[in-house]
Amino acid sequence: MSQQKTHVVIVGAGIYGMSTALWMLESGKYTVTMLDKCGILPAPDAASTDLNKIIRSSDYADPNLASLALEAVDFWRKPEWENTYHESGVMVLSAAGEKAGQEFVSKAEENSKNLGIAIESLKTTEQVKRTFDRRIPTGNFGGREGYLNPIGGWAESGRALEVGLKRVRKLGGEIRPGAEVNALVKNGKKVKGVQLKSGEQILGDLVLIAAGAWTPALCALPGVNARLPEVVATGQSVAIIQLTPEEHVQYSSVPVVFNLDDGWYVFPPNPEGLMKMAIHGAGVLNPQENGVSIPRTKLTPGGEDGAIPLANLKILRDGLRQVYPGLANKDFYSTRLCWYCDSVTGDWLIDYHPDFENLIIASGDSGHGFKFTPNIGREILKVIERNPSPEYAEKWGFNYTAKTIKREGSKAAVSDVSKEEPQTSEGGADVRAGKRQILKVEDLVKPHHLKAKSARL
Repeated sequence: MSQQKTHVVIVGAGIYGMSTALWMLESGKYTVTMLDKCGILPAPDAASTDLNKIIRSSDYADPNLASLALEAVDFWRKPEWENTYHESGVMVLSAAGEKAGQEFVSKAEENSKNLGIAIESLKTTEQVKRTFDRRIPTGNFGGREGYLNPIGGWAESGRALEVGLKRVRKLGGEIRPGAEVNALVKNGKKVKGVQLKSGEQILGDLVLIAAGAWTPALCALPGVNARLPEVVATGQSVAIIQLTPEEHVQYSSVPVVFNLDDGWYVFPPNPEGLMKMAIHGAGVLNPQENGVSIPRTKLTPGGEDGAIPLANLKILRDGLRQVYPGLANKDFYSTRLCWYCDSVTGDWLIDYHPDFENLIIASGDSGHGFKFTPNIGREILKVIERNPSPEYAEKWGFNYTAKTIKREGSKAAVSDVSKEEPQTSEGGADVRAGKRQILKVEDLVKPHHLKAKSARL
């Protein structure tokens, strides 16, 4: 007699939800219904629906995350991901005077070497410059040093999500776009399913909320009313330039360059010659009347142009000038705010909700979740089956932030970013620089700012 399968309702068709659905369906023990509020999937405004994302293979100060990230690369190389992964290598840098950035780079380099990777140490600007083809004009890299990791690179993130959702459907998972959840169906503390904005109820044995940057707003709805540890939606600035065919060939073999002190990074050009750069930093907040920050995206009325703060556009161009001065006077092709869901420490929130039965939260990506697309679902499933990997069980727990702050004595001591000081925090799973600002429409770029002639305004 076959065992009855557990039916899981997954709220959110992004990376966490999609990866979990894959691992569940491949186990043969579950049936899955995925719900997403967006009528088009992959959702055009999701963080993962992007040109590309960095695949750092082992570049973490935490040895456990370094090992998990390296394992993810092995998965990315498999045929089922349809060549969405491109192994360009990743150059990890920090300025000598930036203590937190330097410490992170040093530990990440040590972890990479311990994992058997042939890291190339780069201790001077000249060593950094010599890793590039001599035909590529390079700048002074802001005097930064670090290392080149030959394993890792970037993935076509939007296409990878599309590939994953296609696999979910092929395995028998149901995916429903345009299904906006506005309430939980409860019987006391037991969660029996969800209710859609239309009034329809979708019932299941378990409910997994994996709604990305929309998670805090969803959990704050009166019909859901599920308290969370401090996780907040923050918008990160992205800009793209269009290379000429000649430039495309010239820059096609460069690595990803990532500054771990100020968060600036740049990719090699994609097949269409688009070169993306961004800031992995403190970001901006978009608080509503209830105090919850929500994403402002190209699907938000008034936000269709993807405008980012003008101050960040200048930082992006300055960073490009330090690395590739030959491209620094090109017009920007487009900009975008990419929305993270930040936890305090940068560690993910993957746990059962303590106030309910049958409700799991998978959130707090903190801007470094995508690279784990192939294997994060396995880790989420372990939590769901109450057998979490011991190295992550506490860090991903519901009460980890509060316990850590109590142990260390202050929030600043454990924070992934600092709201108070415009500098890199020493704590957290990653390194994030800057001071969070409130998003103001009047501070956003206008079309003429994208032109090179406005670069020095």
